[in-house]
Amino acid sequence: MKPDLFSKCIRIVIVGTTLIGLLCCFYLIPELGMTFKYKYPEFSYWVLPWSILLYVCAVPCFAAMVISWRIAGNIGRDNSFCRENANLFKAFSILALADSGVFGLGSIVFTLLGMNHPGLLLIDFLIIFAGLAVFVITAALSYLVAQATDLKEDSDLTI
Repeated sequence: MKPDLFSKCIRIVIVGTTLIGLLCCFYLIPELGMTFKYKYPEFSYWVLPWSILLYVCAVPCFAAMVISWRIAGNIGRDNSFCRENANLFKAFSILALADSGVFGLGSIVFTLLGMNHPGLLLIDFLIIFAGLAVFVITAALSYLVAQATDLKEDSDLTI
C-alpha cells in the first residue's frame, strides 16, 4: 500500500474514532446519566462525579487523536521512521498511562466513597488494563521507531 493511501486510511479511522468519542461525550454519557438518575434515584448522586471523571478521561483521548493525525501525516509524506514520530508515539504512550492512572484513581476513590458498584469494578479494571496495553504498545513503537530512525540515519551516512 502506498504511503499516501495508507495515511488516508489511518485518517479515516481517526475521524471515525473521534466522532464516536464526541457522540459518547455529548450524547451517551448524559443520556446514561439521566437514565441512571431516574431508574435508580437512590444512586443519583453518583451521576455528576462519574460524569466529570469520564469527561476528564476523554481529554487525553482527544489529544491522542491529534497526535495520531500528525503521525498519519508523516506516514503520508513517506517519513514513517523519523524522530518526530518516535516522540509522538512517546507522547501518546504518556497520555495513555495518564488516562489509565486518572481513571484508576477515580475508580478507587469512588469505590472507597461508596459510589461504585462492585460489579462495575471488573469493567473498571478492564478499562484500566486496556489503557495500560495501549501504553505498552505505543511505548514499544516509540522505541522501535527511534531504533529504525538510527538505522536509517546510519544508512544515509554510509551511502
